[in-house]
Amino acid sequence: MTARQFYPTLETLDEAIATVKYAGGLASIKALRKGYEKAAATQAGKMFVDFTGLTVDGQPSKLSDYVGKGKYVLVDFWASWCGPCKGEIPNLIELQEKFGGDKFTVLGVNVWDEEDKFKAALTAEGITYPQIYVPRDNKDNATDLYGIKGIPQIILFAPDGTIVQRDLRGNAMKALVSEKMSK
Repeated sequence: MTARQFYPTLETLDEAIATVKYAGGLASIKALRKGYEKAAATQAGKMFVDFTGLTVDGQPSKLSDYVGKGKYVLVDFWASWCGPCKGEIPNLIELQEKFGGDKFTVLGVNVWDEEDKFKAALTAEGITYPQIYVPRDNKDNATDLYGIKGIPQIILFAPDGTIVQRDLRGNAMKALVSEKMSK
């Protein structure tokens, strides 16, 4: 996380690596750079990257079951133990209730969590919008594919599956969704 404060883009990280002999060969630097590459591959304007998980009922589910199907999809990567994640849930419920339908839906993607705690949180938080649970041992690690190092990570996908914007929160998220739904 600290590296991202000083080197917010892949380009700035590469500039720093170039100034230190052999830095690019260090395993920790290679891992950091790989995370930046994945995040860059899933920035605004890029097509979604698919992953698999499970529905609340334990059935296989993919991101592509929702994204790229002709509607805006607001995807929230979250966990039951995450305070900031819980802070965004009322905003997500509000957006789903206001705009959910043929043009828009909210999708929760539960990560880094235990299945029983995830399911309990759905009831405790009043979440009714669709969910994909990604077990920790899932080969398609959703957070790794998107270069996510912290949650909540909320991403708006366009009807064609391209990423509209990442790192959405609160009023800015509501304004963007409202703008897209008014068109």
